[in-house]
Amino acid sequence: MRHRKSRRWRLIATITPVLAIGWLVGLFVFVEKIPQISTNAEITDAVVVLTGGPGRINRGNELLAAKKARIMLVSGVGADVPVRDLISAQDLSQQMVDCCVTLGRAARDTRENAIESAGWAASRNIASIRLVTSDFHMPRSMLEFKQRLPHMQIVPEPVSSRNISLQHWWKRGGTAWLLAGEYSKYLAARTQLSLTRLIDRN
Repeated sequence: MRHRKSRRWRLIATITPVLAIGWLVGLFVFVEKIPQISTNAEITDAVVVLTGGPGRINRGNELLAAKKARIMLVSGVGADVPVRDLISAQDLSQQMVDCCVTLGRAARDTRENAIESAGWAASRNIASIRLVTSDFHMPRSMLEFKQRLPHMQIVPEPVSSRNISLQHWWKRGGTAWLLAGEYSKYLAARTQLSLTRLIDRN
C-alpha cells in the first residue's frame, strides 16, 4: 500500500510542473495572439457590442455613425438601464437610436452574449457582424460566437483597454493577474465546447 502511495505522489510531483509549464507557455502564446486593432475595414450587416468594459459602446456608436453597419445590438445591458445612459444624443441621434439600436438585456456572461446575439441576428437575417469588445476579451468572445453562429462572418473589432498595456505585461502585477484569469476562462470555454461537441457526436 505504501509503495502504491509513493508511486502516486511521484507521478503527481512529475506531472504538476509539466502542466504548470504548459499553462505558462500557453498564457504567453495567448497574449501574443490578442488582436489589438481591427484588420478589416469592410462594411458588415450589424455591430454587436458586449458591455463590461470602457470604450466598447463608444466604438459601437462610432461604427454605426460611420455607416460601417446598418444596425447595432448592445448585449448584456442591465434590466433598468435606459438607452440614453449608454448612448448620448451627441453620439447618435434619437432617430438613429430608434431605428438602428437594440439593447439586449438577457445576457449575463460571454456565452449568453453569444446566445442572445445569435437569436437577434437570426430574426433579422444578418449574415455578418462586427464584434466589439475589449482586446483581451476578444479570443474568448470569438470562440463563443463562432460556436453559436457557425455560418456568420464575424469581424473582430478590439477596443484597447486604457489601464492595460500588453507590452511587457508580465512586469505589471494587475495586468498579469487579469490576463491569467482571462486565459483560464478561455481554456475553460474551449474545454466545455469540446465536450459539448463530443457529446453531440455520440
